[in-house]
Amino acid sequence: MGNCRIISFIVFLFTILQFSYLIDVQGGGLDTEPVVFCYYGSWATYRPGIAQFDVEHINASLCTHIIYTFMGLKDGVIVSLDEYNDYEENWGKGSLRRFANFAKTNGLRAILAIGGWNEGSVKYSEMAESEVGRSTFADSVVTFVKKYNFDGLDLDWEYPTQRGGTHEDKENFSLLLEVLSDKLHAEGLLLTVAVCADPDIAKEGYDFQKVGQYADYISLMSFDYHTATSDNVTALNSALHKLPGETGDDATLNVEYSVNQWLNGGIPAKKLLVGIPLYGRTYILADGQNHGLGASIIANGTAGPYTREPGFLSYYEICMVKEWNVVTDGAQGYLYAYYDDNWVSYDDVNTVTAKAQFIRDKGLAGIMAWALESEDFCNNCGEGANPLLTAANKVLGRL
Repeated sequence: MGNCRIISFIVFLFTILQFSYLIDVQGGGLDTEPVVFCYYGSWATYRPGIAQFDVEHINASLCTHIIYTFMGLKDGVIVSLDEYNDYEENWGKGSLRRFANFAKTNGLRAILAIGGWNEGSVKYSEMAESEVGRSTFADSVVTFVKKYNFDGLDLDWEYPTQRGGTHEDKENFSLLLEVLSDKLHAEGLLLTVAVCADPDIAKEGYDFQKVGQYADYISLMSFDYHTATSDNVTALNSALHKLPGETGDDATLNVEYSVNQWLNGGIPAKKLLVGIPLYGRTYILADGQNHGLGASIIANGTAGPYTREPGFLSYYEICMVKEWNVVTDGAQGYLYAYYDDNWVSYDDVNTVTAKAQFIRDKGLAGIMAWALESEDFCNNCGEGANPLLTAANKVLGRL
């Protein structure tokens, strides 16, 4: 009888473990703590007036992980792209150590990001094509991350197989993640990746299952689905769902489709983060009287007074302009705004709330916010400081 009880207990324990495994693979249970990745563009320290954003401007209560962008690649190893800002030597600002210390003081995880759009793809393709190159890079990463007291690396190669890359990048990206995972995890450090949300680029550039196997978190860059440089008509920057009447490629350029593509590819839901833009994409209309979705455009929108980038406005640059005529569609969960020949697609508190609820409903890990310095962090518009991140955190149950 005693042996039967032991056997029964073992069977019971096995069943529990098996059930736990299934929950783990399929996306985690309701008790999984939500994750909020907050990217920080270190160049915002140079912005003028109310737009200047330093490490100490970060609201620690709104994030679980803070990501410092960007490091670069030179001669196959990780390097600073702004030594004056990053390092403390030679009268530098020492932002790397300040950032890591801020995270430790506030109970956050500090992640160091490498790559980004301006870094391109070719250097990363060349580094990843050989075992020696991958290992040399990974060793340099571990040394750099530990030296500045960070908790891990975020790899933002934009993108494997694209922008001068090669067909072999897809396999080499997985091999690169494998060696980074081995070396970082051996030191108790995290490996995260930022990946393209465009479904065609994602399919060509990533082995979904292997990305899910090696990375601790996967940040889906679910924005810039449409821009003035990629389209000749107005369209949504980061639509949550397919719009009525959309067909072909247009029907795939939305958050829901991208999330399902990665989940169906074998990514554990508990590792997937949905990107939420804290900025808008702007256009100049061909005819100011024709301002709906699908209206003809002639160029990127005029650069903002603080961010100074054509086709881009931070949330605070948008909400401070009172002339906007805002068009909302509650049923479809989107909005856009226009005045004269200016047009912008962006997220507000309502659309961010809808996306955060979608994340909860899908059992995903949480959100990735790009980027902190684009939020209304000083309450210039009367919604309270950091209204978008605050809304997302409330839905996720963190506030």
